[in-house]
Amino acid sequence: MKRTAIGLALALSALPTLPASAAVITSEGVEGPYYHSEYSAAADGREFLVEVRGVPFAGMSQEAFNQALMAVLMRARPSHPAAQFTTGPLSANADPAYRLVLVFGPARNLAFETQCRGVEKARFEPVAVGEVKVSATFCRKDDLMSRAIARTSATSIDDPAFRQMFTELFPVLFPLRNPLHDGDNRRGRRR
Repeated sequence: MKRTAIGLALALSALPTLPASAAVITSEGVEGPYYHSEYSAAADGREFLVEVRGVPFAGMSQEAFNQALMAVLMRARPSHPAAQFTTGPLSANADPAYRLVLVFGPARNLAFETQCRGVEKARFEPVAVGEVKVSATFCRKDDLMSRAIARTSATSIDDPAFRQMFTELFPVLFPLRNPLHDGDNRRGRRR
């Protein structure tokens, strides 16, 4: 029995260590009008507006956080579509109808639709130090296209867990297929 236990312990210690997922993502889903091709057309090689509310890390202004967050999003995004995330003024190559809205420390009863229709009305609630919670929505004008809430433990904007949260969040917000559609999901609808 002792040999079996030692053998099992040695065998388990030889297995590669898998990294734990840095984020917990909940309340995710897409709405009927969502098509990945529409997101790709609006984002690929173009500036893509990000509206940000809240700062999860003490000692940072909203402006400093927004600037650092854009760098995090650029490193976390998939290679395609090659969105150029920005909170600043949009150039002529941006489609102002589309945006990603991120609310850090959102109130429990913050409706996803509110983020698309009036993010300035967003309410917040305290989050424990070292914890980050973000409510994320992909919007076309005032229409909700997709949504999710993500949580992770991170102590600063440079914490690898913070970037990993967005690496895991992007495929949830911008899935290749919409399960609400039958057949071909490559059809894009632009309004």
